[in-house]
Amino acid sequence: MRTDGSDRVADLSCEKLFMNYQDINSGLQASREEAGTLEDADWWAGEPSLNINTANPERFFASILEDLNGVEKLQVLDLEWLNQGEFRVRVETLLLAFKAAGGEVIYKGRDN
Repeated sequence: MRTDGSDRVADLSCEKLFMNYQDINSGLQASREEAGTLEDADWWAGEPSLNINTANPERFFASILEDLNGVEKLQVLDLEWLNQGEFRVRVETLLLAFKAAGGEVIYKGRDN
């Protein structure tokens, strides 16, 4: 985050956001830590079952909006990553909510 005059400005990288969104959808960030140690593992019992929870994309995007609390301007970067169907809808919804809260959205690389 940085300031532009008296405004607080944040950058939103659609590339980084997409990568996190993909991780959430795959369950990587929601997997639980396995219990036990290597010494007490039953190696002859076979591999343990995959232990993954389903993550909540709505909560992920809601937390981003919470993080933007107090930001007046949001600069959106890496617009080419918005070509992904459901991801694009979620990002557009996030941006609309940010605007509804009084924020200004700036698209880097687009003529304003």
